[in-house]
Amino acid sequence: MAISLGAVAQAPPYVAPDQMALLKSSDPKLAANKKLVFDMWRTIIQGAHVEEAEKYFTPTYIQHNPNVASGRDNLINYMKNSRPRRDIQPNITFPVISIMAEGDLVMLATVSYSDDPTKPGEKYAGTHFDLFRVENGKIAEHWDSVAKDPKALKFDPNTQSQPKK
Repeated sequence: MAISLGAVAQAPPYVAPDQMALLKSSDPKLAANKKLVFDMWRTIIQGAHVEEAEKYFTPTYIQHNPNVASGRDNLINYMKNSRPRRDIQPNITFPVISIMAEGDLVMLATVSYSDDPTKPGEKYAGTHFDLFRVENGKIAEHWDSVAKDPKALKFDPNTQSQPKK
């Protein structure tokens, strides 16, 4: 069996047209967990309203991103040092692909844009995944695939630009 590898092009990630529809579930607990992550993202990740962190995170929050120490207070300090406070928006401003929940886990998939190493000055679209574990109505743990990098301590992902059309 021969496999052709010629002329394969990347299929760009598909952005969900309605973020509110992603929050629905026939299971009220799953819907609540998705809404918790959605609201946290808009308030803390995007808006840097760290005074609201107690509403969203357990004090013993476990962080698996190698650039941020575990603990709610450490997350607050990271947010204060990496992004300005912004108005809370009705939607997540990142292009959202999906918000899925199962059990106590909520996964948020977003489009990410990176510099294309094969085409200087251009960007390519990829997918970034964040996974959250919810415990008693608060986020207790987080995983993502971010590499360890001292620049991440000051990086505001909300400024990531999309490719020019």
